Amino acid sequence: MIRAKRLAQPAEVDAAPEAVASKRGRSEVDVGVGRRLREARLLAGLSQGQLGARIGVTFQAVQKYESGENRLSASRLLAVAEFLRQPLSFFFGDLSETDAAAAPTSLTPKEIKLLRYYRGIGTEEARDWMLKLAKSMGGGKGARPSTVKSL
Repeated sequence: MIRAKRLAQPAEVDAAPEAVASKRGRSEVDVGVGRRLREARLLAGLSQGQLGARIGVTFQAVQKYESGENRLSASRLLAVAEFLRQPLSFFFGDLSETDAAAAPTSLTPKEIKLLRYYRGIGTEEARDWMLKLAKSMGGGKGARPSTVKSL
């Protein structure tokens, strides 16, 4: 029996090397989308299990999406985006070189927690006060606000 060598598919030949999936099926795009999925889920304050239940998969599947091990189908990514109230572009924003300057950088877990707390503040006045407090503390010299009033 003669064995023929497998020929590359057109998509494999034309695609950029970093976009082509490795033997395990993971590509830079899958990893980037997964990273943004995790960020959006944490911003929403959800566990992997809660998100999985909402979109009809197990928490293990969500783990694999977030690591880039499994790809999100277009329909599932749309469901995730709608549920997490993020535009589809959020998941791809930092993946192309042309959008890199406009795309936000990834947030740390502490930044995500701070943002969630900020969004939970009930009044505009209190949010403005928190912004002034943060600005005065982030002055580079460890500056403290001159007056701190309790709300």
